[in-house]
Amino acid sequence: MNNILRWKTTEARVGVVGLYNAGKTVLLTSLINHLQDHDPDRFPIGKPGTTIRRFRVREPDAGWAAFNYNGYRDSLVNYGRWPEKTKDRSQFVCQFERSDWKFSDCLLKLYDLPGERIADAAMLGCDFTAWSDRMLNLLVNDTAYRTCCVPFLDVLRQPKVSEVELLATYRLALANLILNYKPLISPSTFLLDLKGQPARPASAEELAALRYCGLDEEQQFCPLSETLRHNQPGLVQAFTSRYNHYVKTVVVPTIAAFRSCTALVLLVDVTMLLAGGVGMYDDNRQIVRDLFDVLSPGEHTVFGPLARGLSKLLLPHQLRPGWITRMAFCAPKLDLIHPNDRDRMNLLMRRMVERLAADRDGLKYDFFNIASVVSTRALPAPPNGPRVMVGVPLRDASGRKIPPGAEQRFTTSELPDDWPLEWPSGRYIFPEVYPRMPARKDYPPDHVNLDRVANFVIE
Repeated sequence: MNNILRWKTTEARVGVVGLYNAGKTVLLTSLINHLQDHDPDRFPIGKPGTTIRRFRVREPDAGWAAFNYNGYRDSLVNYGRWPEKTKDRSQFVCQFERSDWKFSDCLLKLYDLPGERIADAAMLGCDFTAWSDRMLNLLVNDTAYRTCCVPFLDVLRQPKVSEVELLATYRLALANLILNYKPLISPSTFLLDLKGQPARPASAEELAALRYCGLDEEQQFCPLSETLRHNQPGLVQAFTSRYNHYVKTVVVPTIAAFRSCTALVLLVDVTMLLAGGVGMYDDNRQIVRDLFDVLSPGEHTVFGPLARGLSKLLLPHQLRPGWITRMAFCAPKLDLIHPNDRDRMNLLMRRMVERLAADRDGLKYDFFNIASVVSTRALPAPPNGPRVMVGVPLRDASGRKIPPGAEQRFTTSELPDDWPLEWPSGRYIFPEVYPRMPARKDYPPDHVNLDRVANFVIE
């Protein structure tokens, strides 16, 4: 009888985005596991006692690679790591019934969107000249970026220069930025290529020799100074053509994927920002600002909520428009933070990004501390005493990755009450640990607050 009464399908399109190593794949794998093998006591959703039934995996939309849930989970259990992606973006589609939805089932589309591409967001609506001026303004006027880009900036001061020298010095600049943990890498394919392969740790010279600042070896480009644009019109024409092709091939499809979502989960890795220093904080906040400017989430007219409601009621789910009306800001890796400090992590996230969301009319947003896979336990600590955790360390004292072994105690940094006005890289330390994923496939991992995120974005 239940199936007969479910005469419509509610479609939720949820994009998950975060910078490299923020935990997107971990979050998605854990979430899928909890929905597929739902236990209302461990993953409450909807009204109390709500259950999920008739869970079915569907084919991804045309042009999307399937999110490799089974492979990711298996690798996490048996190797303590996630395998390489095969594409820079992927999708998981499933359909299920909720006992608290009497007349509708849920078609959930989960989008694994590459946060690295956000660095290209400013290209949308910018021609090559405007993008060049924007990039050079950053590289010249920020000390940390300028230091990494000295050879490239020196070349730009010459009245004329060869394309080979320009591209070589720009690739070297991007490599130095990566090695100094600067996230504004554009074109972003230098950091994450279209096959999903990230730039590997190596010397700056090795990275510059192995990666491309563009789609491929023949389609590279870099920003040009006003002087070079005036003196070398042929080079401007070539770079403009490659830039436009890059925007059409990489930027437009990625931004379109973001915009097609009804909700966005944005991972704000507070632990990484504290560990990386004030420059890392400033860069990431600028990236989030660019994301908001390009996506423009929220309701843009007084009729927006009405139009959205009518489309749900009257249109087949395939024809309903998508626009981002919900934003879940998530601070991941909560299990690396001592319980004494966990409220502070949420506060730090709010202080960083809430103003950007509050400026958007009709955008519903909330903040969540999460651990997608709980892999540590905390030992009691006095308010001002050391924060001692227990887990299986991923790296030794020198930073070298080590095989999984026995649990060990480790100390994690106490979180500040607010973002400091200035702090160096390395002041705050949050040691990495191996994930703790149950081998039994129908038993999802322990988590913190992942159910709250799901309740917020699946409406």
